[in-house]
Amino acid sequence: MTDERTLWQVFFAPDRIDWAGDKLLDRALGASADDHDASGAWLPWAGRPIFLDKTGAPHAALNRFFAGAKMRNRAAATNRRYAYSLSVWVNFLAARGKDWDSTVEDDVMDFKFWRRSDPRNPRRISGSAWASDLAALTMFYDWSSRVMGGPPLIPAADAGAFRMASAGRGARGTDLRPSTIRGADVKWLSPRAYRRWRDVGIHGLTPLGSERARWRPRSQSRDAAFADGLYGGGLRLQEWSSVLVLELDREVPNSQYASFRLADACAKGMHGHPYWLRGDVLEQVAAYRETERATAVRSARASGLYEVMSGRMVVEEVRRGVLRVSTFRGGKSFLSAVQVNDLTPRERLRLMVRTTDGLEPAMLWLNEDGSPRPKTAWHKSFARANTRVRKAGIDRLECRPHMLRHSFALRWFAVGRLIWSRQVDGLEAEHQRDLREQFGDTWSLVQTMLGHSDVNTTKNVYLEPFRGLEARLLLEYGRSVLDAESLLAVLSSDPRVRLLDETEKEL
Repeated sequence: MTDERTLWQVFFAPDRIDWAGDKLLDRALGASADDHDASGAWLPWAGRPIFLDKTGAPHAALNRFFAGAKMRNRAAATNRRYAYSLSVWVNFLAARGKDWDSTVEDDVMDFKFWRRSDPRNPRRISGSAWASDLAALTMFYDWSSRVMGGPPLIPAADAGAFRMASAGRGARGTDLRPSTIRGADVKWLSPRAYRRWRDVGIHGLTPLGSERARWRPRSQSRDAAFADGLYGGGLRLQEWSSVLVLELDREVPNSQYASFRLADACAKGMHGHPYWLRGDVLEQVAAYRETERATAVRSARASGLYEVMSGRMVVEEVRRGVLRVSTFRGGKSFLSAVQVNDLTPRERLRLMVRTTDGLEPAMLWLNEDGSPRPKTAWHKSFARANTRVRKAGIDRLECRPHMLRHSFALRWFAVGRLIWSRQVDGLEAEHQRDLREQFGDTWSLVQTMLGHSDVNTTKNVYLEPFRGLEARLLLEYGRSVLDAESLLAVLSSDPRVRLLDETEKEL
């Protein structure tokens, strides 16, 4: 890189594009005819980051890194996050007249200072954001050291610490970890607090619980079913928003739970896992499908939306989790087979099914115009609900999608402790140990329900408010009645946990 302070920009390749020998993109990607499938779409580049300078010249190392197998198999959100982090990094180096492969330890330390502390930086970041930057740098330099002989960023022996090996100085290095990360910077809602937020924010009820005379709901059935599903199933936003109708198609009695399987391609870290939903949540989903969703599908058919959808994949046959799909592109169709478990959220947005009335999306959640609803659109639904709650004069009651996953964990920990207390009540210590070894403890229960690979994540982030409480105190609450809300009352002094006090219950 020259002293002209060339600025790098990051772009993202479309999901499907027609290849017509675009010279700029072929030069940027180093693409060839072997990289294109029969429909004329780039195989390895869909949705991937592309780094170009102001003259259109490609960044050979970064483009090659994101084209590699490791990044291609990571989630689209991870690719975007790492791409933005690395774009800031290479532009920081460009301003210093340096290239990525001439970096020394001081450059990384200066980058950390500029990102976190430098008063000249108008957009300083948090400790958790710096940890994300560091993860991107670590993976890139680890890859470059193996593939291109670049300077490595080396994980230190003590967990979580990172060192950068300076040129010519071996593995001596400096701890680059953020000095402060609020690992438990989240909020939790008790069951009653969540119901109050949903009733006022989504259903439009007054704080007194009565219906508004001039309330005109917008996607009320959809948003309520979606929020109840997040709270009842404990899934992440990306996971619940990507579910297909065929993955939930079963009848379950109202009071019972049904087990489902989250697809690997939709799960964090590509690790699918079981999850559970109550029958009443599934009934809400069914009501949404029969009302708002059906109306949206009819509207989209009337407008011809589905027939002109670019790159649509139409399911021709379903057999034991394998779909035979026809992909339509440029007036031609291409038949292929794909497992439901391997369909990414991006692919699911293009997946259609044939019915006697015509095409409709395979995705469960749709926009009002009948198009599949991406995960980012749900933030608008939650923002609208939060605005209604504030206008209703209810203080400190705000909800974001991921809060419902944390709240799910807290509620089930409370219930698990109550169940555990009944199981071990009167048992000798040795028998209690045997029971725990056979069935696991409450931490393990919630770990399983959240799909965490490490129980420490469950303890240190999702259930952090409970960690400081003695088990004896927990077991004193709710012995006679299985009521998670009464057990959660022990957390009333924690400002991050939103309960409802007696005055609010009377409203």
